[in-house]
Amino acid sequence: MTARAAAASSAGVDGRSPEVGPALLARALETVSEGSLITDAERHTIYANPAFTTITGYRADEIIGTNCRFLQGPETSQETVDEIRAALGAGVPFQGEILNYRADGRPFWNHLTITPIIDEAGVVTHFVSVQRDITHVIEERSRLSFEADHDALTGLPNRAALRRHVALELEDARETGAALAVVLIDLDLFKEVNDGHGHAAGDVVLIEFSRRLRGLLRRGDFVARLGGDEFVVVLSGLPVDRTHEELPLVLERLHRAVETPFSVAEGDETVVGMSAGVAVHTGGATDAAALYRASDDALYRAKSRESAAAWWVLAGPTGADRRVASLRLEPSAPSPVHPPAEGVLSLGAITMLYQPIVDLETGAVASVEALARLVTGDGRILGPEQFLPFCTGQELVELFRVGLDQTLAQLVAWDHEGLRLSASVNIPPELLSDDEVAATVARALSAHGVSADRLSLELLESGALDLPVSDRNVGELVQLGVRIHLDDVSSGFSTLKRMTELPFDVIKVDRRIFDAAHVRPLHVITLLAAIIRLGRDFGYGVVVEGIEDVEKLEVASILGARKGQGYLFARPLPAVEMGEWLARFAPPRGDEVVTTALGAIAYHWAAANSEGRVLPALEHCPLTAFTTGIDEHLARLHAEYHLMGGDRNPAGTALIDALVELVCAEGSRL
Repeated sequence: MTARAAAASSAGVDGRSPEVGPALLARALETVSEGSLITDAERHTIYANPAFTTITGYRADEIIGTNCRFLQGPETSQETVDEIRAALGAGVPFQGEILNYRADGRPFWNHLTITPIIDEAGVVTHFVSVQRDITHVIEERSRLSFEADHDALTGLPNRAALRRHVALELEDARETGAALAVVLIDLDLFKEVNDGHGHAAGDVVLIEFSRRLRGLLRRGDFVARLGGDEFVVVLSGLPVDRTHEELPLVLERLHRAVETPFSVAEGDETVVGMSAGVAVHTGGATDAAALYRASDDALYRAKSRESAAAWWVLAGPTGADRRVASLRLEPSAPSPVHPPAEGVLSLGAITMLYQPIVDLETGAVASVEALARLVTGDGRILGPEQFLPFCTGQELVELFRVGLDQTLAQLVAWDHEGLRLSASVNIPPELLSDDEVAATVARALSAHGVSADRLSLELLESGALDLPVSDRNVGELVQLGVRIHLDDVSSGFSTLKRMTELPFDVIKVDRRIFDAAHVRPLHVITLLAAIIRLGRDFGYGVVVEGIEDVEKLEVASILGARKGQGYLFARPLPAVEMGEWLARFAPPRGDEVVTTALGAIAYHWAAANSEGRVLPALEHCPLTAFTTGIDEHLARLHAEYHLMGGDRNPAGTALIDALVELVCAEGSRL
């Protein structure tokens, strides 16, 4: 019988409250697993229980009469120490986490609670403290935080960390007037390493390249791995008036990372090169997305170079490739605000890039989306937002025909390489009113010998589609065997109307659905879940666009989306890079492990709303490790939610509120 049960039994016999004497209290303190100290009002230790010795290594007889500041050490937060002193001086309780040191010098994280004992006159007579070793919790929290922001293979920061870093550096550059450069790096001959030595050797090269590159950075510079053999270096604090002199010197220094062979096995070496696209911010309203887009376009040009010496290309006109002095990058490369009389497409040639669409359950890639780019005569690469708004109706028709022809030809070329892929091509809604559209597609399929079931046409959710006129043409396309996708689905009556009146095979969720994820996360998750469920109920496939980081992947996977597309997997790729990308692609984990707060909300929401998820036992629930790694409060709410049987209960409501607060706090830091 426990002391508490014995006391209750005694009280039940004679109806009187039992006396709890000092001896009983001392014995009780001896049995608890948490360390406990009692000090006098001057904070001299007068009692320490055995658990305190177990945690700290200090015996009671060693510390009696001393102040427990002996637990502090070189890495102990002075701010926390000051908070403790302020609380004790005011005679109020303190609770918090502090790094303390054991008797043998080893650090440990202490969850510390100090409570003052106050007599009848309101005077503090003693302090009682409780210590709990939470080192494992802090380490798990640190591990989850590190994994969320770092690449598993190389240990470098990942895309999410890069995004935050560039945002901060841009803000600093605007305040200081310094220049900032984003250098997008892609390794040359890396496919040959994988083909000739195996993917394990490729990993060795990536790890060693990362180590070398990190060692060549200047103080304050930053490097991240985006995936595969693609890296980004952020060069901060460049002097605006001397950027054209300093930037080439810094880049040549970075190039040393590939100037010596890589050892991939005992006695076996290999070599790789590197190409880079560079975008520079020297003022103006440049944002991170514009810098990355510009460096990506410059990298594409660098990969197409003829001279091995010109391994890097600067964003901007070809004449400025090797100079920086006059460059001022705005949010996007210049668009033809006044297109020439002969039409915007006369500015250059259409080329198609291809972005893989990934099965979120298996990681398989069976299809790609073809995306048009306009390569101008001076070497600039214009994205669709930079030339499509200026296209005439006839130019949109021509763009579709050229893009369709290139895409079907590429499918055949990939077939010869042993890559069996399908492709989707965007079709302007206006074109579906053309009675010749089905015949045009049929002729293209026949000319290239591609079966119709390997082609999908993506139709934007826009008001330009005249349903009565286009119904017949869509029906003819479907009879050919072509699949129809509804692109950029968000919400609204127009979406529902099209879904009920046209025979779509797939709906693609607009990437902008994530825009408010760190402001109204629950609304975003509820809307996305509704769209996914609607697609499932209609029998459509669902592709979530804009999966640019792990949190969006977790949300989409957890809510039941079958496929996804976005920069987390791959940027839009030139056709020649697709085979290499497929060979080395390793899909990130989806919903087996929850590592982000937004993913945690999605998992909890899906379980509470019976969205195809059965709440597992507490020890097997993905949220157990996540909440434990964040803080004790979240872990306790999550455990209470399980104890109360799941579904919708008060603990679950409190848990979702805490997670929403966490996501919004993260958003305010981005």
